Amino acid sequence: MHDAIKFASGPDSVRMECKTASDFLLHSAMRPPWCVRIGDMSAMPPCPKCSSEFAYQDGSIYVCPECAHEWASDAAVDLAEEKRVVRDSVGNELQDGDAVTVIKDLKVKGSSLVVKMGTKVKNIRLVEGDHDIDCRIDGIGAMQLKSEFVKKA
Repeated sequence: MHDAIKFASGPDSVRMECKTASDFLLHSAMRPPWCVRIGDMSAMPPCPKCSSEFAYQDGSIYVCPECAHEWASDAAVDLAEEKRVVRDSVGNELQDGDAVTVIKDLKVKGSSLVVKMGTKVKNIRLVEGDHDIDCRIDGIGAMQLKSEFVKKA
């Protein structure tokens, strides 16, 4: 015998139950975003991102209908996401707000300007992408640098 499935569209919603798993699959295209198994409600973990209690299992993953976060059902869920580590040319870990020094002359694309070796850059911001550092250099302006061409000051 299959667990009944409960559909709910909000806190004061009308609830509808499917008696079999095949009914559930039949209605899955029409199901509202909040869907949980009645028999498994206590076993469903809350969403690690927004702590919603309406998370449901879809195949081998859990899905949160409120924030659209998905996570593996067989993996241990850690609330802290993996922190990206950016290192300079020497291997020191860089953080937002650090000051760095350019280790070689860098040509600025699209202009005749050159960022000279030894130029100190203050208050960097770390960003995703090929160029790890977003900064402002005096005399040149805002630009992005690769972390392999700087060292922590």
